[in-house]
Amino acid sequence: MSDLKKMTLTVKNYNVKASGDIDSIYDNVRCEDSEGKTFHFKEVAMLDYLKRHGAIVTDSPRTWYYKNLNKKSIVLVAFEKGNGKVEYDLDHMRLVARSSVLKGVVFGLAAIPAGLIIATATYGVGLLFIPVCFFYSYRSLFKIPKMLRRKTLVDDLATHGVVVR
Repeated sequence: MSDLKKMTLTVKNYNVKASGDIDSIYDNVRCEDSEGKTFHFKEVAMLDYLKRHGAIVTDSPRTWYYKNLNKKSIVLVAFEKGNGKVEYDLDHMRLVARSSVLKGVVFGLAAIPAGLIIATATYGVGLLFIPVCFFYSYRSLFKIPKMLRRKTLVDDLATHGVVVR
């Protein structure tokens, strides 16, 4: 399971990949840490609440609290403003976890029919699609909601000294 990481960084630029009612996904987010090293996040999932409060403001140092979904994709849980106040919205994070469950159900239900259709078109090679879909289904049904549930996030933020009310 992914640990909550804390990093002070400055966002240099980003591209908006997708935007919804409660969250947005940014890709190719180029950041610079406090030592001046440049690095990239392939995807950053962020609640709209955090964006409105300035989590992705360019050329201004921010402290991000985030969890890795995979090697280069993260979900931003909270961030610290310049005045020391930590902004978070764990209620809307619950909605993101629920949408992950729905996505897992869709992957699980579509795995076998889609695998069979692809296998027919590719002379059997598409059968490899079925276990891949089941892996993503398992990940979306169990791992991501467990990682983003309120109790886990409150405990993880408490280890970094953030008190959640």
